[in-house]
Amino acid sequence: MLRKLLKQFGVGRTVLLVTLASVLVSEMVTVVSAYLVGGGPGPTGLLIGAIVPLIVAPLFSSVQLSLISQLEQARDELHHLSITDELTQVYNRRHFLQKAQRVFDQSRSTTQPFALVLFDIDDFKRVNDTYGHMVGDQVLRQLAEVAHASIRKHDLLARWGGEEFMLLLPQTGPDEALEVARRVQQGIAQNPPLGPGEALKLTLSIGVSFFQPQISTLDDLLRQADDALYRAKNLGKNRVETMLMAG
Repeated sequence: MLRKLLKQFGVGRTVLLVTLASVLVSEMVTVVSAYLVGGGPGPTGLLIGAIVPLIVAPLFSSVQLSLISQLEQARDELHHLSITDELTQVYNRRHFLQKAQRVFDQSRSTTQPFALVLFDIDDFKRVNDTYGHMVGDQVLRQLAEVAHASIRKHDLLARWGGEEFMLLLPQTGPDEALEVARRVQQGIAQNPPLGPGEALKLTLSIGVSFFQPQISTLDDLLRQADDALYRAKNLGKNRVETMLMAG
């Protein structure tokens, strides 16, 4: 309960609420105790019943709530680290797979559409070989920023591995998925990453797969996206391909 109050009101207001609650409880105990011993509560008893929690409650509750707040913050930071790719600050592969499995299971029961979009930088090795890995890392960070700016709020972007990134597009049919994929592709063309003193002309190859009722596992859908990406590479790169239609 204290954690919920902290998240909703913060430490200061929560201390105030705890103090007021302590005063009310103390006054109730004072009144009940006075009647049990054969008389009503006097003004002095009521005053003491109010003053004591007003002094004690803020001291103890503020320390306790500060510790809880710090623990909650540490827990949130650890959770963020556990689901985030350190270099690009988008989601990592493990978190993506957890989310994608939930969406896949939901689609299996409701037949709602969704799509996966797998993309990477064409000839990324040449960037590392020419400019070094520090520039390569910066290119990946900028690609993640451009891709994130190109997708919708409910889409999920993750670093899949190396220079590969994956999008999870819930409740998205083929036409919408291809539109998102091409928007990401256009985004990197219009906002090229910066190398040492120059903009790097980079292109993306993209593979898209769509949920279909006959697909029995998420791995099958992931494999289709991977096959579509390799198809885009084999057909000349800088293109969007699916396993259902040409890009």
